Amino acid sequence: MRNLKGYNSSDKRGSYKFWIIIGFVFVLLAITNPSKDEFVTWVVNSAIEESDNEWVSAGINLLGNPVINGITAQQDLIFVSIFKMELGSETTSVLGFGKRFFIRLP
Repeated sequence: MRNLKGYNSSDKRGSYKFWIIIGFVFVLLAITNPSKDEFVTWVVNSAIEESDNEWVSAGINLLGNPVINGITAQQDLIFVSIFKMELGSETTSVLGFGKRFFIRLP
């Protein structure tokens, strides 16, 4: 079989590999998209770690899950989730992906 001018069969194979890798990344992101419960646990654990008072840590440990769960809404975008926490007039948005990566959005 002769090659057409400017066409290389190895370019086509490279393109397939690229799309297979991209597909794998998207499947991995979809599988590891964090749930609201995982986000709430992350917020509570982060607050406990940042606290330097054991009474405050105990209060967060006791009441943190129901309070954070009550003020949090999840927008599931299949590959990532956006979590919005609304407390009074203050809103905090966080992007979650990969079960454990959370980035605060501006």
